Amino acid sequence: MSSSTVAVRSSRTYTTIEATALHESVPPDRWCITRSDLKCLGQEVRSAIQRGDIRPPDDGSDDFLASDLTYGPSIYTVNKQHIMPVTEMFGKVSWALLQHRDGLDCDLFISHAWQEGIFEFLAKVLLSWPADARHAWCCMLANPQNLDIGSLLQSPSSSPFALALKASTYVLVVPNHRCSIYTRLWCGYEAFRAHEEGKTVFVAHAPTGKKMMVVVLWTTLAGLLGFLLGIFCFRFHGLYLLLLMLTVAAVSSVCIENQTGRRILNWIGAFMCGALLYHWKVVIPFSDTGLLPMLTDVGQRLLLASGVLFFDLLEVDRVIGQSQREQAKQLSHGFQGSIEYATCSEAADTARILQEIGERTSDVDYAIHVLLAAGMSTPTLRIVARAGVDISGAGYTEIAFPCLDLGPFLIHDLVLLVKDVLLRRYHRWIPCLVCVCARLWLLFCLWHSAKDERCFILKMMSKMIATLQVLVLPTVALMQLTAAETEGVFYIIAISIMLMHIIMVGFACLGMRRLARLPLAGPCMLQLFLGRGHCSVASTQVAGK
Repeated sequence: MSSSTVAVRSSRTYTTIEATALHESVPPDRWCITRSDLKCLGQEVRSAIQRGDIRPPDDGSDDFLASDLTYGPSIYTVNKQHIMPVTEMFGKVSWALLQHRDGLDCDLFISHAWQEGIFEFLAKVLLSWPADARHAWCCMLANPQNLDIGSLLQSPSSSPFALALKASTYVLVVPNHRCSIYTRLWCGYEAFRAHEEGKTVFVAHAPTGKKMMVVVLWTTLAGLLGFLLGIFCFRFHGLYLLLLMLTVAAVSSVCIENQTGRRILNWIGAFMCGALLYHWKVVIPFSDTGLLPMLTDVGQRLLLASGVLFFDLLEVDRVIGQSQREQAKQLSHGFQGSIEYATCSEAADTARILQEIGERTSDVDYAIHVLLAAGMSTPTLRIVARAGVDISGAGYTEIAFPCLDLGPFLIHDLVLLVKDVLLRRYHRWIPCLVCVCARLWLLFCLWHSAKDERCFILKMMSKMIATLQVLVLPTVALMQLTAAETEGVFYIIAISIMLMHIIMVGFACLGMRRLARLPLAGPCMLQLFLGRGHCSVASTQVAGK
């Protein structure tokens, strides 16, 4: 261990007695670290690997490569060859209290299995760290690895794990490429405590930045290709066909599960937007005259240009969703369906944990299955799942359609609203005003809702706006075909958009629980909003419990 590493860590060295006293004086739930501390740990580990301080163990238990920055050495190896030597040097105090002597409030509890590579662990935790969480409790850094903490584990309910989890707001489950964390009984016990405390549990996701850049590039190129071909095909008269194909591509992409199919549909949609951008014939609402048709033309072409961005976001949704499903697979790999089959390194711990869980094993298993199916486990999702709703993927966000509606469409309606007010067309701006207010209320709901309800609102908006496009775009295509521009048609479109947004606000205010309790149609509507493609195995297991 280099002296420079030691110098930046602490200005004080503890005796073993002082270290023990410090851990007795600071409550276990305050043995926390910050996001910056984890970044610092990653830098230290990389430096230690380069110096040769961290190397593959002689017993062959962790044959990592020094050049591997994706996974790296396992937590076991890092603990033995880095964390323990560092904390030993400073008097056996824990890594967390070495950073923050007085401790920190616990906002986030990190549940992991130690088999994962340190870089894999850090990448997922740093990427998934909740925005409103300041400090996190992580056992490998919180517990004093060089002190005997066996006395703290005599009763699982009063252990540092249980106390920290109780104090936390969120529980972050970190999957790994080796096996499910729920093959470890202590992780199963953490799931039990999270269920008992009604915590929000969500799965950490892996970095997807490079993949997203690639798919966005290809989709944007598809849009550019469509625009270039549109220039050369200057006598093309099938605009209505392009609009219909655009509608089918957008709606199908948000409804199907097949990854290849979604990718192709998104490319087709971006291509159609590019082609339409050049050939678009302005649809003039309400008999505008003067410069207004020109401004309307510019606005409609900008909306088409934003359509390429919309299909970019659909690709981002697809990549993120695919990554989240991969994490769910990692989380279920080796898990035999119940924590009864999980193991501990200490037989005494196994007996104590199973005794405390008692007859509630099935409840814990159910919470884990909800987590595997939805990507998140909350009291609301568990209630909804028990109502028979397939919650597969319910914890995954979909942003493309909501961003389209709360971005370009909101700006477009604001411009129309200002224009009609300035022209004193008071009977025309009411639908625009209602839509603007509804969108602002939806933004408010998204900002203040819990994470699971936020995912529901985004999914609900995706399905509702897709339905709206099915109704509106064919009508616009018919106008392109017949050159019909009647005020009556525009009023019908405006009223339809207004009513759809009022309905969306209603569903957002209801939330999942109240929607599921509505007689007859409630569970069906909720299933429609949450569903995509076919049910997963995990969701089938949940529904059957």
